[in-house]
Amino acid sequence: MGDPNINASCRYRGGNKNRVSDGKLRKSQLLTSFGVGAIVEINDQSLMGMDISRWSPSITKNKKYRISPIPRLEKMLKKSFFISPPTAPSEIWKDASQTASIPYHRFPKWLECRKCNSLRNYQSQRFTAYKDLSCLKCGANSKFLSPIRFIYSGDNGYLDDINWVYLLHYGETSGCRENHLTKKTLGGRGGGLSAIEISCDKCGVKKNLSQIKQLIYLQSPRSSHPWEQRINAKVEKKDHQPFQQRGATSLYQPRIVSALDLSGSDYEDDIGSEVDQFLQDHEDILDARKFLSDAKEMNIWDQNIDDKKIKQAYEKINSDLPLDFEKIPLEKIKSSIHEEKTDVSEKNEEVNLDDVDSESLKIAEYALLNDDGRQKIKNYDGEKYFISDKILSKYIRSVTKIRRLREVRVLSGYTRHFYPTIHNINASEKVLPWLPGYEVFGEGIFIDFNSSSIKSWVKKNSKAIASRLSVMQKRRDESATNLPFPSAKFVLLHTFSHLMIKQLCFESGYGSSALKERIYVGDDQNEMQGILIYTADGDTEGSLGGLVRMGEEDRLMNSVESMISSAKWCSSDPACLEIGSPGTRGLNKASCHACSLISETSCVHMNALLDRGLIVGSEKENLQGFFDL
Repeated sequence: MGDPNINASCRYRGGNKNRVSDGKLRKSQLLTSFGVGAIVEINDQSLMGMDISRWSPSITKNKKYRISPIPRLEKMLKKSFFISPPTAPSEIWKDASQTASIPYHRFPKWLECRKCNSLRNYQSQRFTAYKDLSCLKCGANSKFLSPIRFIYSGDNGYLDDINWVYLLHYGETSGCRENHLTKKTLGGRGGGLSAIEISCDKCGVKKNLSQIKQLIYLQSPRSSHPWEQRINAKVEKKDHQPFQQRGATSLYQPRIVSALDLSGSDYEDDIGSEVDQFLQDHEDILDARKFLSDAKEMNIWDQNIDDKKIKQAYEKINSDLPLDFEKIPLEKIKSSIHEEKTDVSEKNEEVNLDDVDSESLKIAEYALLNDDGRQKIKNYDGEKYFISDKILSKYIRSVTKIRRLREVRVLSGYTRHFYPTIHNINASEKVLPWLPGYEVFGEGIFIDFNSSSIKSWVKKNSKAIASRLSVMQKRRDESATNLPFPSAKFVLLHTFSHLMIKQLCFESGYGSSALKERIYVGDDQNEMQGILIYTADGDTEGSLGGLVRMGEEDRLMNSVESMISSAKWCSSDPACLEIGSPGTRGLNKASCHACSLISETSCVHMNALLDRGLIVGSEKENLQGFFDL
């Protein structure tokens, strides 16, 4: 069990990356930066999102939280449906039902008191509401308590409290194992770890955090979550540093799989009628099916029992239909109950996340985005035109103005420390038929590049391009295999996308985090070379046509020209362009916050695999930029 739940309706109101004021989170944050396994600060608390097996049946069994089907994504992840976290109006969130809340667990358990400097383990008070806690030494109320900033992060991805008592007393001969500790800052030692001292109230032993960090290798990692029974594990990565600040960005990277809704087109898998979908996983259908199956196994089945059970299901289902449904015939319900569901167990299974190829979802999307003329289906309305300007058409073949689109984003797992190992968000042994996700509606523009021009440019500059991308490609193969391979075409389009987003935000008035990208780059078999820039959250900025208007040819021409002109100069040049700004993982070349980095929520690849030099060229390596406008 975790602590009293944090309501899922909350809205983010600023602060640092892992701090939330007023205890409010947006729905999208519950599945991204503050999702399962992530640490979030809410008011004075530090909490961790619990795995989805702990979600209340009030959410998981309530059909109103289910997202409308998107078959391609369900088939890939082998799930029957996706669930969107519940929301409530902001004025009533404090009174929302706990059964309709996403569970969070208090972590770490060690809290320090700002009044008396005591450091205590509050494990025994884990079921006490935070507002009711008081200092175990001086009795000060919870307003004076703060979670310790440092935690143990194992190389296997599981987090734990630092064993302060053991590490503090290690090497001492007194035999003391007192857990009444004091934490204070020493004057005259700067702001590093050596300036923070931990001491024992009983035996007086003292160590600064720098000394404790050096001993951290003595603590064994765990292979279970903090809310589960402890299971110890062995250290695998000898060079891993487990002593971490709980607010470190490297602690959590959500694995989001997303797809555009192509329902109603030839590119979306067949999902049958809405009635079929409604009945497929209906509780009364499943109950009747199980009842009749058990009756046959116990040899008590007869036709009267069968007819009676079907009639009961018929009456119950029709008594609570969606408003837009007509009464479902008895024969329809009977055939649904008797339908053989041999494929359900195959569909609902824990897919190997390392084998999930989300890029394959883009093949059908690229085909629809590139269809000539206007395509208007259930959740997509796009109109394509070919570039007529002779100069611009050398680089961009066509543009599709998209007045409406729907995207579904699903949290499938997460990683830590940017390691490629993906952690499952379901910690139980029971296979669940769902994953958490959410949907957004918006508008956008799709830009399809001239394939022959890209090939000609790559061939002409092959030596210079190989020189610039070699380090990026090597580091990707060593530490970031979950990212696409940084080919010249991919890096070119990805960098163009970032620069274009910044330009469109400047010209159209959208906020820096309101636009999102989707990169379409294929191999020799599925040749793709396009980018989709669209509104990331239709509920916050709206979809009033501003981005679609920017897709008109004359406006687009001006935007591209202005973008290229701005990209030629960066305030960090010449260091940015010639030496490079590789970022924290060395996965960029010429890319920094002054030129081509955008909001992390807008970039599909965490601001990695970028090089402005491919756009504007580099005299140092005799590289000609792709655009010559």
